[in-house]
Amino acid sequence: MPQLFFTDLSALRRSVTVNGATYELSSDEIAAADSIGLIEGMPFILGSDGTYDHHLNRFLRSCPTMGVRSMNSLRAYARDIIVWMRFLEERQNGKSVWSADRDDIAAFHEARRLSEPPFRISASSWNRMIAALDKLYRWAVDEKIIAAAPFTYRQLWSRASTSGAVIAVAVNCSKESGARNGDMRFLDLPRYLVFRDVGLRGRLPDGREDPTRRGRNGERNALFAELLITTGLRLQEASSLLLNELPTLDTCLDSTARSLPFRLAAATAKGSRGRDIRMPIRLIGQLHDYVRIERDNALGRARRSGRIRRTRSPIPVVECEHRALRLNDGDRAVRMSVDQMTPAERTRLVEATTGAPLAPWLTEDGLPMPMASWEAVFTRASERCRRFGFDDMHVTPHMLRHSFAVHMLTLLLREQVGWVISERSRHLGSAYRRMIGDPLLKLQRLMGHSRIESTYIYLDHLADSQEIVDAAVGNLGLDVTSGEPAP
Repeated sequence: MPQLFFTDLSALRRSVTVNGATYELSSDEIAAADSIGLIEGMPFILGSDGTYDHHLNRFLRSCPTMGVRSMNSLRAYARDIIVWMRFLEERQNGKSVWSADRDDIAAFHEARRLSEPPFRISASSWNRMIAALDKLYRWAVDEKIIAAAPFTYRQLWSRASTSGAVIAVAVNCSKESGARNGDMRFLDLPRYLVFRDVGLRGRLPDGREDPTRRGRNGERNALFAELLITTGLRLQEASSLLLNELPTLDTCLDSTARSLPFRLAAATAKGSRGRDIRMPIRLIGQLHDYVRIERDNALGRARRSGRIRRTRSPIPVVECEHRALRLNDGDRAVRMSVDQMTPAERTRLVEATTGAPLAPWLTEDGLPMPMASWEAVFTRASERCRRFGFDDMHVTPHMLRHSFAVHMLTLLLREQVGWVISERSRHLGSAYRRMIGDPLLKLQRLMGHSRIESTYIYLDHLADSQEIVDAAVGNLGLDVTSGEPAP
């Protein structure tokens, strides 16, 4: 069956042994591979017979120019496409992805949405898969690889948000309109602490150290989880940070402040939309302690053991500023803003004198941690929690982003309810708009959502939302039957 792979540039320089014979690429072959612009972590698909479909893989490489800039999103697209390809091969007489028709889509829907419960996926998962296939086939039509997409479309009229002009929009009929956008998982605080301490740190459920635990990266992994859950950063955004970007405590002039502003670089954010977030002062101190102690010790161990590997195609950095770098360009240093450095380029940044990466999160080999490695860390931590009886523990990095959003919205709403109550405003309509609208807008900015509708889903998951509403109604004396203030 077709297989999905992810580009590992370090493999170019490694040898492999097959049936006792060792194989490795020549220096000319490695140089040729370096020159064609391979991207670390880029997904690619091989057919059942090991063949490489140039059109299919060219689509994956083209996705960043079609709005799919997050490597996480691109990997999700590739996984959805591979499921479709395997269905065509196993259930539709070995059809290729380019020969599929509407009957195949109908059969796919029956298998994925109408099958027995263990094999049935949700409507939102189905829509996500259709979005990936729709983008693939629209691209293939534009590239004249196929004559028509295997979907039925209906035309709707919509008003453009910028110009106000009425435009025709082709909507894929395979998408299910009843899908809930609010299907998402998050952790409450007690479950998060179990995941962090038992799963990531490797402790026992009673808090004691586990004498059988192996590995030295528990504190690194726990700190990365703390970064995600206290800032709401996406995996790509958090894993792409640079040492010189981290805020320092000496810039804090307010002794009562609990957090500092942090500007997320546009090139690392989804849709290239940089934003301002807040980073807790407690976390900032922990990050700098980690860099000074844990990270330096890890680099030292890697050097002493001879295990440290050099960064492929390194970009030497002569000097670091908070929002800029001075890069070595022959006999001169060129200043470049960190906003322009893509996640892939950031993994290649090294100190010019020591060769050490500028990324804070490093592997045992002294290289920046790939996103796939973080996903594996979370998977292993979840498995460890389940071994200790926490059966519902299936945590991903993105769940911590959702957890931040739900808890932050709860706090913002509580704060806003307090303001409305203290105002005793006679203009209740204005007060309620502020009570609900302001927290959502604040959360939208913190999360980096382009549309406020993406932020609405968290309202459905507030553990004490009814308590908040009841408190507001009771304190404001609102008669919910008439919609007017009670006498």
